[in-house]
Amino acid sequence: MAAAAFALPWGDNQALALGGIGLWLAAALLVVALLAFALAMLLRARTRRLKSLEAAMLAQRQFHRAALDALPLAVRLLRPDGAPLLANTRGNVLGNDAIAKVLDAEREAVLGGQPRRIEVDYTTENRQHPAYLWLQAIGDGTQPLGVASALLDIAEFRTTERALRDMAESLPIAVLSLRFEGGRSFLAFAVGQFGRLFNVTRQDLADAEDRLALPALCERIHREDAQAFEQLLAAGEDGARALDFRAFGQNGLRWIHASLVANRDDNGQRRLMGYFIDTTEINLRNESLRIARDVAERASKAKADFLATMSHEIRTPMNGLIGMLELLDHTPVNPEQRELLHAVQDSSASLLRILNDILDFSKLEAGDLRLDETSFDPRVWLDGAARGMAAAAARKGLALCVQVDAGVAGRLHGDALRLRQVVLNLIGNAIKFTDRGSVSVHLEWRGDAGAQQDLRLSVTDTGIGIPKDKQASLFQPFVQAELSTSRRYGGTGLGLAICRRLVELMGGGIVLNSQVDAGTRVAIDVRLPVITREIEAPAALRGRHAIVRLADTALAAALSGYLQAMGITVESVAPHEPLRQGMAASLLFVAHDDASSAAQVHAHVVAVSPEALSPSGVQWRDGRIVLSSHPLLWQTAVRACLGALELDGNAISQPTPESSVPIAPQVVPGASTLPARAHLLVAEDHPVSQQLIQRQLALLGLSCDVVDNGGDAYEALCGGGYDLLLTDANMPVMSGYELAAAWREHERQIGAEALPIVAMTANAMSGERERALAAGMSDLLNKPLQLSALSQKLAQWLPADRSGTEQAHRMSAALYADLQPLFAEAGQADLERLDQAIDNGDAMAASHTLHRLIGAMQLFEDGPLLERGRQLLEQLQDTGPQAFASLTAYRADVGVMLMKMNMPVGKSR
Repeated sequence: MAAAAFALPWGDNQALALGGIGLWLAAALLVVALLAFALAMLLRARTRRLKSLEAAMLAQRQFHRAALDALPLAVRLLRPDGAPLLANTRGNVLGNDAIAKVLDAEREAVLGGQPRRIEVDYTTENRQHPAYLWLQAIGDGTQPLGVASALLDIAEFRTTERALRDMAESLPIAVLSLRFEGGRSFLAFAVGQFGRLFNVTRQDLADAEDRLALPALCERIHREDAQAFEQLLAAGEDGARALDFRAFGQNGLRWIHASLVANRDDNGQRRLMGYFIDTTEINLRNESLRIARDVAERASKAKADFLATMSHEIRTPMNGLIGMLELLDHTPVNPEQRELLHAVQDSSASLLRILNDILDFSKLEAGDLRLDETSFDPRVWLDGAARGMAAAAARKGLALCVQVDAGVAGRLHGDALRLRQVVLNLIGNAIKFTDRGSVSVHLEWRGDAGAQQDLRLSVTDTGIGIPKDKQASLFQPFVQAELSTSRRYGGTGLGLAICRRLVELMGGGIVLNSQVDAGTRVAIDVRLPVITREIEAPAALRGRHAIVRLADTALAAALSGYLQAMGITVESVAPHEPLRQGMAASLLFVAHDDASSAAQVHAHVVAVSPEALSPSGVQWRDGRIVLSSHPLLWQTAVRACLGALELDGNAISQPTPESSVPIAPQVVPGASTLPARAHLLVAEDHPVSQQLIQRQLALLGLSCDVVDNGGDAYEALCGGGYDLLLTDANMPVMSGYELAAAWREHERQIGAEALPIVAMTANAMSGERERALAAGMSDLLNKPLQLSALSQKLAQWLPADRSGTEQAHRMSAALYADLQPLFAEAGQADLERLDQAIDNGDAMAASHTLHRLIGAMQLFEDGPLLERGRQLLEQLQDTGPQAFASLTAYRADVGVMLMKMNMPVGKSR
C-alpha cells in the first residue's frame, strides 16, 4: 500500500508521509468527534424538551390549583389512610374537628364504593355554619387511591330559606311539592299556612318515609269537594290545574283556591307543585256583589215591570180619550166647540208626549232601547217632520224654514223614526222658546266617507237664548235653564237628554250654541250608510233651467238646493239686479208680490208666498202657480215645478172660497184606500176600547165583530169569514200572543193561507214587537190608537183585490153620554166579579178584575177613589187575600160613586 502524504494545518506546511495505520487512526478520531458532537446535540435537545415539559406540567398544576381555588367549595384530597394529599385555599375548613370526625367515620364506606352527602354543622370564630359534605372515592379503576371531599357552606341559603319560610308563614298561602314514585306520592316540600288553611301541621302531611298522608288531609276538606280535591293531588296528566274548594281551617270553614302544575324533572320523574291561598274574603265580597247584582237585576225588572204597568194603565184610558176626541173631530160641531176640542186634543197630545219621554228615557237608562234601521228618503223624511210642526209655528207667527243640501244622498240607511223624534224635539223646543222671528232647519252634507255620508242636522231659532253657564247642564235629565222655565213653557226637561242619548246611540254627537236674547242653534252630526246617491225626482225635470229671484237669501238657497237635487240648473238673480235682455228659462221663481219680473223673462212663473197653503202647499191663483214657503218643502217644490211646466195637472190644488169650507165631516186619512167590504174580528176585553175600535172602523168604512177574550176569538176564527184579526195583547182566557200562536198552528195543520193578525198593546216597553212577531202576529199597533195610524196599518195588511168604496160613518156628538151607561154596565159586572173572587178567595181573579175596573174608571174619575183602587191593586199583588177586607169596603164606595153619577147601575145588557 502506498504511503499517503498530506499537509497539516500547523507546522511549516511540509507534507508528512503517513502510513496506513495513521490514516485509519485519523478517520477513527474523526468519527468519534462526530459522534460526540451528535450526542451533545441530542443531550441538549432532550434537556430543552424536559424543561418544556416541566414548564407545561407546572402551568397545568397551577391551572388546576387556580380552578380548585375558584370553586365556591372547600376541596381536599385524602390518601386512603386519611392523610391530606391536596387542598384548595378553602380546603383548610375540612380540617375542622367536627368535619374530621365525619371523614374518619365515613372513609372506609366511601373507599368501599359508597359516596356520601351529609349535612353537617361546624363552627369557626364562634359562628355556626350549616354545610353539605360530599365524599367520593378516587382511583385508577382497580383500587381506590384516596378520597375526594368537598364542602358547601349553605348559611346564606338557610338565611334565605328562613326568610321565605317566614314570608310564607305570614301570608295566607301554603306551598306544596310532591313527587311520584311507584304509583305513590311523596311530600318533597311543604311550607306556609297549612295550619291556618287545613288545621294540620307539617308532620301531619307525611309519614316517616315522606309519603303523603292524603286521607288525613282529605278529612279537612268539605265532603262536597273531597273527590275533586283527591283528583287535584293525583298524578294525572302534565299541565296546569286549579280548584276552588272549602276546607275546615283553624277559624272554621274557609274557601281556598289551589293552583298546581304537573310535569317531569330532568330525570323524567313526575312531580306536582303549586300553592293554596285563602280566598274566603274574596268569595265573601263576590257573594256580596252577586247579591247586589241580583238585587239590582230584581230592581231593574221591577222598574221594567212598573214601566210596563204604568204604560198599560195610562195608555189604556188615553187610548179611549184620544181616540174618541179624534172621532169627535170628524163630527159636525160649531166653531166654538171645535176650538175647545182642539184645546183638549193639544193637552192630550202633550200628556202623551210627556209619557213617551219618560218611557224613552227609562229605556235608554236601562240600555233597553234598540235602533230599528231601515232605508228612507231624507228629503221626504224631513218634509214629514217639518209639516207636523208647521201649525205650531204658524200659531205663534213664526217663519219655519227648511233646507236640504243638494249633496245629500237620495236614500240613506238609519232609524228614521228615532231621527224624526230627535228633530221634532229640537223643532218643538225652538218654537216653544221663540216668540218672534223664525225657526230654521238645515240638513247639511258634510262629506262622503266611502259608502257613508257625514250629515249635520241643525235647528236654529231667534228665541230667548240660554246663558253660557246653563248650556252644559241642559243635556242632563230633568234640567231646564231656569226654575221659571217649566212654569212658563212647560215640559219635563227630558227632551235634550233623550236627543243626546239617541244621537250617541247612532254613533253621532250633538252640540248646542246659544246667546241670550239672540237665539239658539242645536246641531247633530251623524254618519249614515248610503243606499243610493241618486235622488228620486221626476225624470221630466232633469236638464231644465231655472232662475231664482228672491230677496230672502236663506229661502233662495233652500229653493236652489231642491232644484239642483231635481237635476235642474239654477241661476240666482237678486231682485235689485236687472235681468239680462232676452233671458229665458224653463222656470222663474219670484216673490208673490213681484209683478214685473215675469214680463222680462220667457219662463213658466212660480210665485213664492209666505202664506200656508193647505193641503198640498201649491195652488193656482190669479193665473199663476203659488208655492208656499211656510215651510218650503221638497215635495211641494216638486209639485210646483210639475204643475208650472204642465207635466202633472193633479199636482196643483184649486183654491176653495173660505165660506165654502165645511166644518164637518172631515176626510179620514187613508179611508179611501181601504177595501170597502172588508170584515174584521176584534178581540178586546175592555168595553170602552171595544166601542172606540168599532166606531173607528166604522168611520173607515169597515165592518167588524167584537169578542172580549182570546178563547171566543179562536172559536169565531174557526167559523171563517174574516179578512183580518185585530187583537189586544193581554186578555182573559187566552192572551193575544197565545191566540196568534194557536191560530198559526191551526193554519199549518189545515194548510190554510195566513190570516193577517195585528196586535194592539198599551205596553210601550221594548221587545213587544219582537214578542208579537215571534207569536206569529203580522204587525203591532201601539195604543192609544189613532185613525191615521190604524188606517195605514189596515191598508198595509188588508187584501187589495176588493172593489167599491163606502161613505165613512159619522159618530154621534154625544160621546160622553154614550160611554156613561156603558161604563155603568161594565162597572156593575166588575163589582159582581169582585164579590165572587172575594167569596172564592181568588186573589188573582180579584186583581185582574180590579185592574180592568180602574182602567176604565180613569176616564170618569181622577180623585181619591181612583188612587185607592191603584193602592189596593198593589196590595192584592203583594199580599193576596190579606187585602180582601179593604177591597170589600172599596167595592161599596165604587157602588156609591156609580149611584151619585146617576148611572143605571145593575142594568142588564
